[in-house]
Amino acid sequence: MPLSIQAKVLRLLQEKSIERLGGRTTIPVDVRIIAATNRDLESAIVQGRFREDLYYRLKVVSIFLPLLKDRLEDIPALTDFFLARYSREAKVENPGITKKAKAFLATHPWKGNVRELGNTIQKALIFNRGTPISQEDILQAIKGDTVCISVNYEKDEQAMRQWVRKMLTSPSDEKRFEDCMDRFANIIISEALNFTDGNRSQAAKLLGLSRPTLHSKIEKFGLEFKTSVKEDVS
Repeated sequence: MPLSIQAKVLRLLQEKSIERLGGRTTIPVDVRIIAATNRDLESAIVQGRFREDLYYRLKVVSIFLPLLKDRLEDIPALTDFFLARYSREAKVENPGITKKAKAFLATHPWKGNVRELGNTIQKALIFNRGTPISQEDILQAIKGDTVCISVNYEKDEQAMRQWVRKMLTSPSDEKRFEDCMDRFANIIISEALNFTDGNRSQAAKLLGLSRPTLHSKIEKFGLEFKTSVKEDVS
């Protein structure tokens, strides 16, 4: 906050009134101020970057919030909060979390504090297949798998190209292109259903398809997948 703005905030706290920009009328205000910072304000005062009088005006009741690693008892409640929040945002059923995964969360150093915990839960929810989030899901979310994907992608593409060449050189009818596309679509939809434990609603969202389109593809390819996950019909 620039020193010029600090002066205006100080006046607000002292006089409990403001004036609109360009206005001439003093407007009384009745507010309570909650200020939060991760800076060392006392050092900022010494350096001339923060007004001492404003500091003591704000410092009426001080609350020190320890690092997440120093309040591990908060992690279970925060985990449940983030699970509910990100499940709701993704419009998927909250899968819950295993006791082993919760125990692991309580031992992680969390250098990024609550933001890192929230980010990890969100990633784990993406990797999850509708079953309670496991310790493996958490580890995958923390470590990430971008490098593995980029390394394996070239091998996968090479294998696909070899398969396509085989299809192109094999005896076939005029529907060769359509047959190849159906084969790929069959594999993609099958894997999406496996990934979501057969939940068609989640699979449709994962693939960017409408539910009717996914259902028609499943019927076309004769795919069957029994699921224990409650289907979202919303």
